[in-house]
Amino acid sequence: MSTAPDQAAPQEDFATLFAQEQTGPALREGQIARGRVIHIGAETVFVEVPGKGEAVMLRAELDDGQGNLAGSLGDEIEATVVATDGEVRLSRKLLKGAQARAQLETAVATGLPVEGKVTAVVKGGYEVMVAGLRAFCPFSQIDRRRPESSDAFLNQVLEFRVTRYAENGRNIVLSRRQLLEEQAAKAAEETRKKVVPGAVLTGTVTSLADFGAFVDLGGVQGLIHVSELSFSRVVKPADRLRIGDPVTVKVLKVDEKTGRVALSLKALEGDPWAAVPERLRERQVVRGPVVRAMDFGVFVELLPGVDGLLHVSEIPPHRRTAIREAAAVNAEIAVLILEIDPDKRRIALALAPEDITPGEQLAPPSLEVGALVGGAVERVEPFGIFLRLGPGQVGLIPNAEMGTARGTDHRKEFAPGTQVKAVVLAIEDGGKKIRLSRAKALEREEKAETQSYLSAAPQRRGFGLTLGDLLKQRQKG
Repeated sequence: MSTAPDQAAPQEDFATLFAQEQTGPALREGQIARGRVIHIGAETVFVEVPGKGEAVMLRAELDDGQGNLAGSLGDEIEATVVATDGEVRLSRKLLKGAQARAQLETAVATGLPVEGKVTAVVKGGYEVMVAGLRAFCPFSQIDRRRPESSDAFLNQVLEFRVTRYAENGRNIVLSRRQLLEEQAAKAAEETRKKVVPGAVLTGTVTSLADFGAFVDLGGVQGLIHVSELSFSRVVKPADRLRIGDPVTVKVLKVDEKTGRVALSLKALEGDPWAAVPERLRERQVVRGPVVRAMDFGVFVELLPGVDGLLHVSEIPPHRRTAIREAAAVNAEIAVLILEIDPDKRRIALALAPEDITPGEQLAPPSLEVGALVGGAVERVEPFGIFLRLGPGQVGLIPNAEMGTARGTDHRKEFAPGTQVKAVVLAIEDGGKKIRLSRAKALEREEKAETQSYLSAAPQRRGFGLTLGDLLKQRQKG
């Protein structure tokens, strides 16, 4: 019984020696290890290092820059030990230490990326510390686009590609742009599979122009035309977006021949006309900016993404120039909603009376056949005169109903703005067509004056009396 411990000790010593013989000295940080790939996971790769056990590395380390793995199960690879705290971690990227420095020349030939810290801005570029050595990265190679501020990358640790290694490390030139372009090309292959009409994607605004904004979708660039930025009026893309802004866009069109991608922001805003039934009503007075001018009138924004047309026929001639000029500065005007057509998405407007507060709703005009009305001459045509009766109300006085001599040149006697009275002859097409008569209005006026005159005649001595009345008055006298 007393000999058992003595017999166990040699066995334990032998097991320990055997294990040490199999594993050898432990791996050290910075050491170059060679091993065989034994497992490839979604994010990690396990490597068996002969005599050292297993080590782990990121799957991205095997990426060849084109979306393919540079190794497969059973392949032998070389990598640098970057950590031994609990598990051995490997990296094919040159990070730091003497081993990295010794292999900078290899990095030039193989294209392996290196990590460096941007320490200073120097003439023509940046000073970068790589593996304890000073290197130089030109401004044009720090990013895919030249940064707005040269200090933007100071004190950042970034990945670079060694493009030159000479004079035993005294002349090292780096490029970060090469890596970014390779990554963008790889991302573009995956992105192109997603860029299809109707897809909703996220991206970053990369540049702005007067006609729209360019967005990077991940290696694929698309354009949001200024008309697709919002349902609201946008004069310049810079008024709504900034370079670097993240955006969510909808793909409208992909041109297979040119590769152009049309994007939209407003397609994700929702239908602005959905709010029209609740917020806009016919005969309502609304204030809004004049957003654009056309030959036939001006468009006024009533709600974001909802415009109404103020037709030129609803604008007095003396105000047309001023209202057209209002479109250049998006000046606001008060308008009266005449008609809302949700099916055609059209809203007809008229200028609102000056004494009406925006938000009020005017009562529908009450016109009846036979009523005497007054209005201003809007325009004179060969067949008659158009009379403005009120907002959205225009009537026609045919030449035959003008009460003037045949062949009269109405353009000389009835200039635009002249006040004219007329009698309503007919109201057709729901009040859109109103036929008037100035002749009948003159007749009424003459009758009224005659009646008034005759009513006052008995008060005048000897006027308006019959011969018999005069004889009786004389006999009494």
